Amino acid sequence: MAYLTLSGIEVRCSAAKGLTQKPTLLGPRVRTFRGWAQSGARARVYTWSAGTPLMPMTEAQALRRLIDGDGHSWDFAAATVNAFTSSKGLVASSLNGVPQAGTAIAGRWGYGAMFLNPGEEVAWVVGARPDCTVGFWVRAGVSGPWSHVVARFQPDVLHINGSELGIVDDMEGEVGLFVSIGEGVLTVSAAADVAVSDLIYLPYTVPAAWVPQWATATAPFGPLPYHTAAGTGLPGPCRVLGQAGDAQAVEYDEDGARVQGQYMDFELMQQPEDI
Repeated sequence: MAYLTLSGIEVRCSAAKGLTQKPTLLGPRVRTFRGWAQSGARARVYTWSAGTPLMPMTEAQALRRLIDGDGHSWDFAAATVNAFTSSKGLVASSLNGVPQAGTAIAGRWGYGAMFLNPGEEVAWVVGARPDCTVGFWVRAGVSGPWSHVVARFQPDVLHINGSELGIVDDMEGEVGLFVSIGEGVLTVSAAADVAVSDLIYLPYTVPAAWVPQWATATAPFGPLPYHTAAGTGLPGPCRVLGQAGDAQAVEYDEDGARVQGQYMDFELMQQPEDI
């Protein structure tokens, strides 16, 4: 098991800067005028801080954006038009046909799914970048097996269930669904009866090494900007809000070539559980 993961993606920590756990009390703990210690704290949450080992610059920048929770996610759990609203409040810009969503349609993780008939589509104005990544779970109809799909638009690679399987344009023929990012708009279009679960838009290219980890994760990705943090470096899985901190650039030799890399500090703020 990895030392630390965020939404199933491994985050390597430096041996010199392993996870430091700092508690924060939810409520006051004070002394009276006579010196008696009193506590009104109802619970405590933690902040974990750490640093990464030296990484290539592109990997470090992708990890920074992962930790910061950049992007949008959709769980399609609501049974109203709000089902098409992202975790950050982005509403759908257009609904063609009668797309369905809600918990009546079983999702990959049981929360709900979006169901599209042929020709139906949903679009969001996310300011989509040409170097973005889109991931989701999809299945034929409402009872077929789930497949995990990741489209890395640059370098134009389609991954299904963690394996590279052609280019992004092959998606329609492989899974009966097509995703486009033209003019800053993320559009999901159906060519067959399909259910879509746990849709993720990331405004950066994820490293190829993340894709199989994402496909084999045992929980949803997000909901962004939050992640589920897990691993042997933590007392147990919990939801966190991350913040990437200072980074130090380093030039080093790798196989006789000069490589630019970075060390980076980061923090993970635990979200309170039900009290």
